[in-house]
Amino acid sequence: VLDLKNARDRLQRYRSQLEKDEVKLTERAKAAKANGDTRRAMHYLKIKRHKTKEADNVNAQLLTVLQMVDTLSSKQSENELVAALRTGKNALAALHQEMSVDDVIQLMEEVEDQNEVEREINDILAQGAGLDDVDVEALEAELLELVPQEEEKEAKEDEAKVPDMPVAPSDKLPDVKVPAEEEEAPAKSARVAVAS
Repeated sequence: VLDLKNARDRLQRYRSQLEKDEVKLTERAKAAKANGDTRRAMHYLKIKRHKTKEADNVNAQLLTVLQMVDTLSSKQSENELVAALRTGKNALAALHQEMSVDDVIQLMEEVEDQNEVEREINDILAQGAGLDDVDVEALEAELLELVPQEEEKEAKEDEAKVPDMPVAPSDKLPDVKVPAEEEEAPAKSARVAVAS
């Protein structure tokens, strides 16, 4: 590929040189015609025509070389792709050797078994740890029997703990007059507290 690319570059340089030569020969032919030298002008035009044919041949060769470079590049890309596919296939084959279809089926069955066990556990827990409606009703009745017994027992214990309290009077207390000096003393102490 490198040789083809070098040949392509040489052909492109040669074609550029031929195009420059054609321009120079055209100018010389014009100058010779202007000086009246028709034979020399014809000679320059023949050389120009020869250079033009040579440039066309170089263009065809250059096109062929470019096509070959493109073909080789695409073939190299195809080879890289095939190598990558081969590597992928080998990796998949190694993975399949580690785990077969039967292994996957067995694993899925084990997962399903574990899911079944989990569902059974959840069903048992949802039913109240295995108690049916009859057991629940019997337990609730027993609880209702215990509650009044406990309340009676607590009431008896409270009565035993609390000593007899004196009876508070129910009539109105008499009005007592406070002397004026005693009323002023708390007011003065309140003012002092505010000032400080």
